[in-house]
Amino acid sequence: MKLSALLGRELADDIHVEHLTDDSRLSQAGSVFVCPHLAQDGHTGNEDFYIEDALDRGAYVITSVRTSQPNVFYHENPSEVLIAWAKHKFPNQPKTVVGVTGTNGKTSVAWFYNKIMNAAGIKAASMGTLGVHQGNDHLIETGYTSPPALKVHEILHNLAEKGVEALCMEVSSHALALERMDGVHFSAAGFTNLTPDHRDFHGSMDAYAAAKGRLFAEVLPEDGQAVVYIQKPESWPMAAICKQRGIPVLTAGSANAELTVTVLSMSNTGLTLEIKYEKNKETLDLPLVGSFQAENLVVAAGLALQSGLSWAKLMQGLKAVTSAPGRMEVLAVAGKPTVVVDYAHTPDALKTAITALRPQVKGALWVVFGCGGSRDLAKRPKMGAIAAEFADYVVVTDDNPRMEDPAKIREAIMSKCPKAVNIEAREKAVAYAIS
Repeated sequence: MKLSALLGRELADDIHVEHLTDDSRLSQAGSVFVCPHLAQDGHTGNEDFYIEDALDRGAYVITSVRTSQPNVFYHENPSEVLIAWAKHKFPNQPKTVVGVTGTNGKTSVAWFYNKIMNAAGIKAASMGTLGVHQGNDHLIETGYTSPPALKVHEILHNLAEKGVEALCMEVSSHALALERMDGVHFSAAGFTNLTPDHRDFHGSMDAYAAAKGRLFAEVLPEDGQAVVYIQKPESWPMAAICKQRGIPVLTAGSANAELTVTVLSMSNTGLTLEIKYEKNKETLDLPLVGSFQAENLVVAAGLALQSGLSWAKLMQGLKAVTSAPGRMEVLAVAGKPTVVVDYAHTPDALKTAITALRPQVKGALWVVFGCGGSRDLAKRPKMGAIAAEFADYVVVTDDNPRMEDPAKIREAIMSKCPKAVNIEAREKAVAYAIS
């Protein structure tokens, strides 16, 4: 592919592109480095470093930074170049690709969809925080909730080559803001919920919501379909966006929706659910812990219906559903305390997880948690307050402090739960709670 074709304009000295990357460290002599936007609101000042690094390695550079340097080419939107190359290099994708976005529940929705579709006789996969799974088989780790465009299209192409017919992808707000998903042809898109998160990146809740909304406003094609968990007002704008574009919306929820899932009862082994759609109704016992899992399940079921499953095939698929690894995952050993592992990394998710478990706890409810570094500072004391209010005992520990002082993170959490036990090493914190 010619560099002129990627840039969309004629060049006096054109070159044939053999290797293109968005990582300056992978640049080499004669290759092309595309310097992507590094933040939602434009440039952060780091572009110059990556441009110089790529030039030092002998690469040509495409960037939205205007400069007169030799071998540096301007493009107003470098993401378009990445996507054009990705689709040229990896042209195939599974027949049905659906995406799911929202603050919480994306991983569970993708996992449930994977399980439903495979059990219904369709070779399906999921992509997200847990990596790429085809059924129960873990194919690769990506290191991202939503990988960069080059990696996304490589994965899509390889899955299609393996005969995968359907895929559910987690779509993060970061990926939407940075236009990583713009080249994917989605058949349908689902929305779970919207609660405060990632203000360190987006700057405000309005900007965060707008990033999520891009999936429905710009990325989902006109011939796509949507599934929106309509029970919460925060979801209504997503449905409105689709209605304005003429995109069909399947509303999902616990009531007053086209597709409903109602929790009839809970036990320490799972949930009894009633599922209704049109004139169909079914009662199922599923090994899911936490009533909120019904919210994730109904979105996954909606995406399966939008993928062409019949009601009978959907019921066949739902009976194979299990919790996603690390998502309300129960580790029970006879004679020992029951341990539940969950990825509750926001105030809303932590409160939801604890309150969902409370009815099933006969003794004391212990909570061991921490907050990640280099992320939203405001949620640390909020999560501390939630743990103090809803748990019997709290152990505060480290959770990927990144470049921050972990002691300072724990201190911020404990400002609102001063009676918690402070244990730095996560392994020791878990062992202490279990003992």
